[in-house]
Amino acid sequence: MSAVLATGTPAYDEASMGNNGNAETPLASNRQSNDEESVGAKKLKTGFGSSGCVLNNGAPNNAGHMDDDGGEFEVPKSEIRKRKRKEKRRSRLFPSFDVEPSAIKDKINVADLRDLVLWILADGVAPKWLSIYNKLGITRIATILVPGLTPDLFGVTLDAVQPVSMSAIASKMPQELTFFREHFGHLWPTRAPGDRTKLFSPMTAFMNSPLPKADKNSLQKNGTAKVNAVDSSVNVPLKNLLMSAEEFVDGDYPIHSATIVADDDDRQELAEGWVETVPRPGDVAHEQKGTILVQNKYRVYGLDCEMCLTTHGSALARVTVVNWNREVVMDELVLPDNTITDYLTQYSGITAKMLENVSTSLSDVQKRLTSFIFSGDILIGHSLENDLKALKLRHPAVIDTSVIYHHSRGLPSKPSLKWLAQKFLKKEIQQFKNGHDSVEDARTCIDLVKLKIEKGMEFGTCVPSTEPLLRRLARAAVNTSRGAETRGVNGRGVVVDYGNPAQWHGTDARTIVGCKNDEEVASGVVDSIGQHDFVWARMREVEFNRGWVAYHGLKKERREKKLGENRDDKILGTNGTSEDSNIVADENTNQSDDEFFTSLINLNKRLERIWDSIPPATAMIIMSGSGDPREMSRLNALRTQFTEEFKTKKWDEVSVKWTDTENQQLLEAAKVARAGVSFIAIKGPSDHESQ
Repeated sequence: MSAVLATGTPAYDEASMGNNGNAETPLASNRQSNDEESVGAKKLKTGFGSSGCVLNNGAPNNAGHMDDDGGEFEVPKSEIRKRKRKEKRRSRLFPSFDVEPSAIKDKINVADLRDLVLWILADGVAPKWLSIYNKLGITRIATILVPGLTPDLFGVTLDAVQPVSMSAIASKMPQELTFFREHFGHLWPTRAPGDRTKLFSPMTAFMNSPLPKADKNSLQKNGTAKVNAVDSSVNVPLKNLLMSAEEFVDGDYPIHSATIVADDDDRQELAEGWVETVPRPGDVAHEQKGTILVQNKYRVYGLDCEMCLTTHGSALARVTVVNWNREVVMDELVLPDNTITDYLTQYSGITAKMLENVSTSLSDVQKRLTSFIFSGDILIGHSLENDLKALKLRHPAVIDTSVIYHHSRGLPSKPSLKWLAQKFLKKEIQQFKNGHDSVEDARTCIDLVKLKIEKGMEFGTCVPSTEPLLRRLARAAVNTSRGAETRGVNGRGVVVDYGNPAQWHGTDARTIVGCKNDEEVASGVVDSIGQHDFVWARMREVEFNRGWVAYHGLKKERREKKLGENRDDKILGTNGTSEDSNIVADENTNQSDDEFFTSLINLNKRLERIWDSIPPATAMIIMSGSGDPREMSRLNALRTQFTEEFKTKKWDEVSVKWTDTENQQLLEAAKVARAGVSFIAIKGPSDHESQ
C-alpha cells in the first residue's frame, strides 16, 4: 500500500487515530550442473572473472580440488596458474549475448526479461533462453517500455516463437525504424502477462520480482506471530492503507486529476455529468455537523451506495456517509434521471414505495458531497470503485477494504464484505431479506479499517510472494560483493515515466523523473544513465498515435490541437499520466498514417540519442509490453454488459448477446493483445558489438 496520499502530501498524523557463456556454450542452462563437468572446466567455458569469484550456479571457486567418484585429487599448481591466466585474459574480453534460436521452444515473457535484469545485476537465476558471456562486465541496464510496437509492424507473425534475425525482416519493417536494424541482432516474440481473455499489466509484471525462497519463508514464519500479536503502541498509519495510483487503474477506479499528473496544466478533463473533489479552502473551518476532524488535517468517511437498474443501465438510488465514529453524516435516497426498470430490491433494499416522493437528483447529491468532502479527506468503502462510478465522483484518497484484506484463496480473488465481517469482526451483516443496508455496510468498513490499524499491515492478508524490482536491486547492491565493488548506493535505479512515477514505482528508486512527453523521457534517460545501474523508462507517443488509449480524457478537438502545435518540430507532445493504459483502449483515437509514421521517426531519433549517451558495456532492453488491446477491451466490455443484464433479465430481454461466437472472438483478441516484441543488445566499444 502507498504510504503517501495520492495528492502527494503525507498529511495524516498517525498518533491522532489512537490505536556468461560464449558461442561454444549457447545456453546458460547447459552450464548449471556441477555433476556434468568439472568446476574448473566450467569456469573456462563461462569466462567468469578472476580467482575467488562465484560461479554462475552459486558454487564457490574450488578449482584446486576436483571430486572423482567420491574422492578428491589435487590439480597441479601449474595447471591452476595456467587456467587463471586464461581466465584473466577472457575476463578482459567484452561481454556479449549468445542466441541459439533453434534451442528456444516457446516465447519469452515479460517476467523472463525481468529475471534477466536480476541475473545480471542482482542474485537472480541464469536464464535458460539466452547465454551471456562475461556478464560481470555488463556495467548497467537500460530498459525502455514502448507500447505500440507489435509483431506485424516488423513483419513477424502472431504465432512466432523463436527469436527472429533482424536481417531476415529488414525489408518488412518500417524504414523509419533504422535504430532496430543497426543495433539489435534479433526480435524476440514476447508474451504479455494475462489469461485466455484478459491482459494484465506488463509494467507490474516487470517491476515486481518473486521473493527469494528464504525471504518468503521468513515472512511466512514471522507473519503469524505478527498477526496474533496486538501492540497498541505501534499502530498502522492510516496513510499506509491508501490505494496507490497503480491500484486505482488496476481496480478500474475513476482517476482523480491529482492522482494522474503532477502539473495542474495536465489535469484530465471531466466527462459530462462527473465531478471531483477539490482541496479544502484554508480559510474555511468546515465544522460540518457529524464530522470528525483529525488533527486539523483531514476527515475520514465511510461510504456506501445502493443502485437500481434503469433504461440507461445501473443508477444511484441511495448514498450513505458515516464518520470515523460510525455516526451517519449523510443518508439520501436518490431518484435516477432515467426510468427505473428494476429496483434490484434483493440486493439494494430499494423499493418503489421508498422512492415514491423522492426528488433528490444525482447532481444534488454531488453538490452536497463535494461541499464537505475534499480531496485531502479519506473515503473508506468496499469495492468503492462501483460507488464512485454510481456517484460519478472522482476522489484521490481511498482505502478499499477489498484491497487491504485478502481472500482466503489469495490474489486476485477479492473477499466479500459479509465474509470479512464474519471472519474478522465476528458479526453477521447483510441478513435482511430485502437487500443490504448501506449504513450497516459503511460502518462495517470503518470497523475493518480500525481493526487493521490495531493489528498491523499483515493482518488479514496473504504472505507476499513478490517485492518491487527496484528494492530487490538495491538490496542486492548492499548484500553482494558486486554492489560493494561498483557503485554502492548509486547501484540503485532511476525511473523515468509519465506523470508522477513515485505513485507507481514507490520510493525504492534512487531517482524519480516525471515527464509530460517522450522528448522529456529521452532527456531524463540521457541525464540519468551514467549515475545508475538500472534505468526504467516508458515512451508512449507510438501508443497514443496507434489509438491504443485516449489522450488522458482530452476531447478530440483539443487533442488534435495539441498535436498540431507540436508538428513544426516533428515532435508530437503528449500530456503526462501515470495511468497504465496498456489495458485501457479507445478505438476512437486512431490517428492518420502520417501522424503514426511521424511518431516512429521521433521514436527512432530518441532511441539513437539514448544509445549514443549510454556507456559501453551497457545492456539495453526495449519491449512493447503487450500487443494491440482494443478488440479485446471491446469484447470484454460487451461480455460484462451481458453478464450484468442477464442477472436481472431474461435471455430475450438483454440488449447485447454473448454466444460461443463472441467468446471465440475474445480468445483470439486476447492472443493479439498478449503478443508483444522485445529487443536486447549490449553496447560495444565501437557501437558494433551488439547482438
